[in-house]
Amino acid sequence: MNALIIGATGFVGSAIDEAMTARGHRTVGTARSDIARAKLQARGTAVVRGDAAKPQSLVEAVKAADAVVYCVQATDADSSAVDLDAVRTIARAMAGSERTFVYLSSTWVYGNTIGIADENAEIRPPAYVSKRADIDRMTLNMVKIGVRGHVVRPGIVYGDGGGIPAMFVHSARARSASTIVGEGRNHWAAIGREDLGRLVSLVIERGKPGQAYNAVDDYAYTVREIAESASRGAGAHGRTAIVDADILGPFGDCLALDQRVSALRAKRELGWSPSPTSIVDELERGSYLAAQIA
Repeated sequence: MNALIIGATGFVGSAIDEAMTARGHRTVGTARSDIARAKLQARGTAVVRGDAAKPQSLVEAVKAADAVVYCVQATDADSSAVDLDAVRTIARAMAGSERTFVYLSSTWVYGNTIGIADENAEIRPPAYVSKRADIDRMTLNMVKIGVRGHVVRPGIVYGDGGGIPAMFVHSARARSASTIVGEGRNHWAAIGREDLGRLVSLVIERGKPGQAYNAVDDYAYTVREIAESASRGAGAHGRTAIVDADILGPFGDCLALDQRVSALRAKRELGWSPSPTSIVDELERGSYLAAQIA
């Protein structure tokens, strides 16, 4: 299968690229700069010029692919129009083809969960990701125009020393305490980077059209527990410091969400399972030990 990955140079996109390649698929990544092109070429990924902010630049590559994955994730209050326009353009280019499109969303679209949220839970997104929820709905409705649309909703992505959890490590090294947004009693749904890549590959191969899949591991740690593990791993002896969510604006509202999320659908329908390594394990004893302050 030929898979086009829009956002292949990113933290999530590179994991999808690695997983697809490991399963014998041919991947093509979009690059909007010479730096991005060189990065993809260095890991052996075929490259096409393309920029989500200029969606017409994607059309030729989209039409040539068996499957398209959109994992740019620029959706926030300032840049949501980029994703919306790009996905609309992709949908028009793929209409009637019965080929596969996967949109990488986020469990944040559920807002604060009531109990454990599965894919049928009410969508109540904070303002920061409200347009992401709109793209979810657009993608799931693509079956009506002859596109096999799927949505994957990952929790906080961790691994390889990167992603949002790296902020805990950086603050611990810089200020001898991991900074927590709010009291830290809220729970985070999380997913390992490699586990997410494998799940996206399985969705492409045998996911049900018009279906959403949550991508989360089997743990539900509080933010304080996660931050304390990062602090220990960074040599700050578990110390943490609290800042008000307001200091980060709408993004802070997302970090303060209390979420418990189920990935039972992916396990039952696709035979997927996350690795036993948790975000706490990874922060305290894994890849974050060598992470550098940006």
